Amino acid sequence: MNEIEYFIFIPVKKFIARLAGVCRFLLPVILITAAIEFLLLMCGFGMGLVFGDISDNLMSLTIALLSIPVLWCHDVLLAKRGTVFTRFMCIFSIILSALLWICTLYTLCTQTLLLPKQSELTLIIPSIYFLAAIFNIQNMSAAPLKLKITVLSFFVLLLATAIFLVIPPVSLLLKLILACLGLPLLTKLKQTAPLIISLPPRE
Repeated sequence: MNEIEYFIFIPVKKFIARLAGVCRFLLPVILITAAIEFLLLMCGFGMGLVFGDISDNLMSLTIALLSIPVLWCHDVLLAKRGTVFTRFMCIFSIILSALLWICTLYTLCTQTLLLPKQSELTLIIPSIYFLAAIFNIQNMSAAPLKLKITVLSFFVLLLATAIFLVIPPVSLLLKLILACLGLPLLTKLKQTAPLIISLPPRE
């Protein structure tokens, strides 16, 4: 049995579905805490920054969590299981995501940075997602045009949100659009993952 076939084992598919469900839950929480930050700051309450930190940290952790479903979708849902180069990129994003989790939790506990430029991980990881999607447009030919546009737009918004985290009004708007795009996608993945019974053939 090829190693890649483990991607369609029932426990793996259930894990991906549950992970999609977790990310689907986190997106509204990120949006709500960002909205509370904006409203409190507009009313002159400095404690709004606390909700902003919560929203931004949850955003970083969600970006990292998505690395596993992204790799799974790359190898299970794309024609020819995607390209070798983008598969490597997605595997690398999981390593970076684990590092982002460690750095984020360390900073939350100690209020100091673990790495000098650890915030850049939040930009690099969604950039990998977007590039992997762009380089595999030809492998999404079976997907409806609307779905392809939604996927690409979601990754663009994910990167844009990471870039503008420090600007509350812009960040709030981007998180709103991100939630609107991401919730249907993650719901679809949660429902579809357990139903996959075979992998696309390689060429």
